[in-house]
Amino acid sequence: MNRDPRTPLIAMALLSTLLLGACSSGAAPANHTTPSTEASAESSEAVRTPAAPSAEVARLLAPQDARTISAPKAASGTLVLFTDYQCPFCAGMDSVVRRAKDDYGDELRIIIRNFPLPIHENAPAAARAVEAAAEQGALEKMSETVFEHQDQWSQSTSVDEQFLAYARDLGLDTEKFLSDYESEAIAERVERDSQDAMELGLQGTPTLILQDTVLAVDVSNYETLSAPLDDFLNC
Repeated sequence: MNRDPRTPLIAMALLSTLLLGACSSGAAPANHTTPSTEASAESSEAVRTPAAPSAEVARLLAPQDARTISAPKAASGTLVLFTDYQCPFCAGMDSVVRRAKDDYGDELRIIIRNFPLPIHENAPAAARAVEAAAEQGALEKMSETVFEHQDQWSQSTSVDEQFLAYARDLGLDTEKFLSDYESEAIAERVERDSQDAMELGLQGTPTLILQDTVLAVDVSNYETLSAPLDDFLNC
């Protein structure tokens, strides 16, 4: 059965695993109704135009200090990605979102949030590594490196040394990187992202949200992202 590939966040009953490939947290959130995960990105019936999120949803999606990879002053829309750096599907989504950044330029604000799942033991450390690199303006470089070498560190028992080596290879200030990586502030940022995701009712990664609407994106078919973006931005 085909369904509208976009699901409103305002209903607070989210299909985070609606994405055609996703890692699941394995548990339904408390006080939220989890709809069926049966969905298709091919549906074109009853397409709903994403609306501006309510104040509460906007706060959970995009706090004022949220990390961005694109932050034009006059953006027409906001795209939010909740990601887990140990999730193989998130690696594919990362390249798709970076392509959207290039294609939509100053029309689209893109926010990256952390949602390390309990099933991925090293995901919180990877999120801290990316956040620590972001403190030096290298969020995209570190996230790309972490995803590229996912097989190398995902089952490792010495991830701290590996992430430090990545920072060194990227030319970062390794002393500052290590200080930030181990800091309470970075750990709290990752935890806050996760809490926001759970309060929104998300159950898996990657989850990609345009304004107030979860998108069903097939990472092997860029049009499943560009089509709703074009529709919303009237390209």
